[in-house]
Amino acid sequence: MQVNLLHPADYDPRPAGNGDNTFDDLGLESLCAAASDDPVIRDAVRAGLAAPVTDPEVIRYRHAVLADCRTHPIPVRELYRIASRASEVRRRKAGPLHRASGKLLLALEPLTELITFLRQLRALCDRDGHRFRAPGLTHLMAVIAAELDDRYLDSVETQLAALDFDRGLHISAGLGAGNRIAGIVLHEPLRRRRFGFDRTSRHAFRVIDEPDPEFDPVMQLRDRAVSVIADVVDDAVVHMQDFFRRLSTELAFYIGCLALHDRFRNAGLAVCLPTPHPAGTPRLRCTGLHDVTLCLTSGHPVVGNDIDATGRTLIVITGANSGGKSTLLRSIGTAQLMMQAGMYVVADTFEADIRDGVFTHFVTDEDRSLSHGKLVDELARMSRIIDRITPNSLLLCNESFSSTSEHDATRIAAPLVDALLETGVSVAFVTHLYEFAHRRYRSAHPTDLFLRAGHRSDGTRTFSFTPAPPEPTSHADDVFRWIFDRTPADR
Repeated sequence: MQVNLLHPADYDPRPAGNGDNTFDDLGLESLCAAASDDPVIRDAVRAGLAAPVTDPEVIRYRHAVLADCRTHPIPVRELYRIASRASEVRRRKAGPLHRASGKLLLALEPLTELITFLRQLRALCDRDGHRFRAPGLTHLMAVIAAELDDRYLDSVETQLAALDFDRGLHISAGLGAGNRIAGIVLHEPLRRRRFGFDRTSRHAFRVIDEPDPEFDPVMQLRDRAVSVIADVVDDAVVHMQDFFRRLSTELAFYIGCLALHDRFRNAGLAVCLPTPHPAGTPRLRCTGLHDVTLCLTSGHPVVGNDIDATGRTLIVITGANSGGKSTLLRSIGTAQLMMQAGMYVVADTFEADIRDGVFTHFVTDEDRSLSHGKLVDELARMSRIIDRITPNSLLLCNESFSSTSEHDATRIAAPLVDALLETGVSVAFVTHLYEFAHRRYRSAHPTDLFLRAGHRSDGTRTFSFTPAPPEPTSHADDVFRWIFDRTPADR
């Protein structure tokens, strides 16, 4: 049976992916950890973020399922409980010393237990299936109702009961090449008395002494038949558990989304279902956008930001030190990935066009092995990104090339950004490189947006951003005064 809670049955996914360092640079592991202590739920959320959906219709498909899960959390969690327990049913593999009958018994044990979970699944469908409205859940309920009706489940249990062979084993076979047993067929168990005697009576007779079972052709035929039956039963267990595993994994994604939704709302933060737009026309518009990582780790209120970058392919973020530039950059990348996973976004409103992937080039610590300098490391990481990035991707740069002089950094950054934009990559660039930012601003490209971190006259950071040209100072003296309670001139 198909699950199809994450995408329609006819969906053909287009390969998409993120950069090697995207999860670490954006702090997404803290988001996954906040979803649940259950490793299945954490992994499901992580998998959703790591594989961006490139079709807006699929994102809306997930939104519909997510809305149903939020409206009816109790049956959804019960569905997850059934699927999780069924996935954990133990299968014991038969060893080389097991006889065919022992192999069959090992296969029958988990199958019998799984039938119980199928009945629980059908009971939940009968009780709560009518509540759902999302195509993903209504399709699942329809499949369960059609394929797991009482008649089918009763027949399965009847057949399983017959496999104890208390009436004997009724099989037929023929001879193949080299007089080997071939064409084994299992028949309905015999329901009549054999040889005119009732098996429950004490009447018996012996025809001949039994030969060694290892060389008894009848026993060989029986073992061959039972071994084939055991393989069939074991395959049924594998397929059944595969269905329950897929069901639990796909439900785990939505349960993780619900947990994050509740956590953010309880913290007083706004969350919304974002509006995805088809790829092709750059679009980024949001109000009250927050950085998820900071919201999860900070004990203080976090400032949200409004951005309107519709039609813009380059966002240059400048301004005062410690003004929240890196935080804003992370919030943009995280919201993009959460939108394309089909999750809630921590903002009042959020809409953006679909991206083929999100790549990050953040400043890192210097190589402690001293095998090469920091600039060489930056260039090597950027080279690996260029090898993988595709048109219509999003590249987030945080203080890139700040390890060399401003003049040299500008000579590296300016042509690189030009080339990326020409190929269709959108770039968000946090920088202290005034020469690079000022030169780009003076060029007045209509697809550029310049945002600047705000600060008050006394140096206090507002952590809010507005469209503004870059400034020649990063106000480092304000940071010095905050830390040491005096100005640099007082030394």
